[in-house]
Amino acid sequence: MPLDHEIFGEGVYTPQQAARLIGGSAVDIIRWTRGTSSSEPIWNARYSAFDDSTAISFLDLIETRVVGAFRRAGVSLQAVRTAILIAQEKYGIERPLSSLSFKTDGKEIVFKALEDEENYESLSRKNPGQKIFGKIVELSLRDLDYENGRVVRWRPTADKEVIIDPRRSFGAPILEKYGISTGTLLGEHKLGMTASQIGKLYEIPTKYVNSAIKYERSLDKHDPSTI
Repeated sequence: MPLDHEIFGEGVYTPQQAARLIGGSAVDIIRWTRGTSSSEPIWNARYSAFDDSTAISFLDLIETRVVGAFRRAGVSLQAVRTAILIAQEKYGIERPLSSLSFKTDGKEIVFKALEDEENYESLSRKNPGQKIFGKIVELSLRDLDYENGRVVRWRPTADKEVIIDPRRSFGAPILEKYGISTGTLLGEHKLGMTASQIGKLYEIPTKYVNSAIKYERSLDKHDPSTI
């Protein structure tokens, strides 16, 4: 595992934790960020230099979320690789899939990457070209806070109370105003405490406790380990 001073402010997630947060597969996350015996990773993940670790950073987490969205839409991994190269070489974007620039230009970048793909024609017949790419970029990069063009925070709930910030609690989901882990609050609820009782224990308004519990339960719905 990376040392504490190397992950401070970067966030750290196991493939299983990351998969739960983005609604994906731990196997896919490892394949995309570490590669396989027959293929290179799509990009060099933050902690890839550590041979004994498959952990990823917050930026890696956001980028796997984008890759997952494109894969579900039928975009090939080769097209994703090409899109990253185009963004880096033509647009000068270091971390394309998580940058504010990609949020702006992503649909055009992916469109160019797909122009020479054999499956582009069938994909474009099902979906109206750049329009679908723009929608994927919009949905996969929504609810993100940027500073100087770099994503620094993810607000995964509609009410914005829950945040995922690599500079706080190593990137675990927390209630922004109170710094308490949403997983901790759900744990208390599973032990039999009501939202009101939990709120009194931690001095948090009940509505925020309910928001945390609702969020954690939404993650469990697509977490295979809970089935």
